[in-house]
Amino acid sequence: MQENNNEAFMGYFNDIETFFNEKYKPDRGKQYYSFYELVENASRYDRYVKLKKDTFQVLGDLRNFLSHGNQKDLVIITDESLDLIKEVHGQLLRPITAFDIKTNEVKFFEESSRLAAVLDLIRTKDYTKFPIKNKNNEVVGLLTDNGITHWLAQHAEEGTVSLGEATASDILALDENKNNFAFIKREATIYEAEAEFKDKNIEALLVTQNGNNKEPILGIITRVDLLEQFK
Repeated sequence: MQENNNEAFMGYFNDIETFFNEKYKPDRGKQYYSFYELVENASRYDRYVKLKKDTFQVLGDLRNFLSHGNQKDLVIITDESLDLIKEVHGQLLRPITAFDIKTNEVKFFEESSRLAAVLDLIRTKDYTKFPIKNKNNEVVGLLTDNGITHWLAQHAEEGTVSLGEATASDILALDENKNNFAFIKREATIYEAEAEFKDKNIEALLVTQNGNNKEPILGIITRVDLLEQFK
């Protein structure tokens, strides 16, 4: 069993090293780069490698012990170590993407859409975030419950709460979270999505083919959707 673990470990490791050589090999004119050099270069471009850089280096150390004739008989890959490289192998070569975790049904409104229609959808679908598009089919803001609350409070104070003429544009003007969104390409990993939420302090990611506002929205990712992936 232990010998099988060693063989399995080397199989997973070789896949990882091949992946790095094919995708992240530095362009410095050398034929050969050590695994550690490949990891260092990959960490500049791949969010997952950057987060797990120390783990990759430990895996490299284990591979070195297994590969050297005078040391390999002293190294036994435990089940825990094998599980670790299996997980890393899967996350690196077959990462979960933004497209995988998106909410499939995305309801957006136009700037001229009535507030009554927005509230009706909240009541029936329990949605709380809606992309608002202009006449050019571009997203101009994210309408959230923050904007609706502010609009209702303002008009209640004025004694003029009437949904009849209110539009999505009216609500968006009062929404403190209207710019708290960003676009992300469908093939981005969940680690890239996590970085977007942290770095930009946003409420939602809108998934498109290439992360472009001109493209159709394929789905939406909220912080809750992302947290589900890291439980």
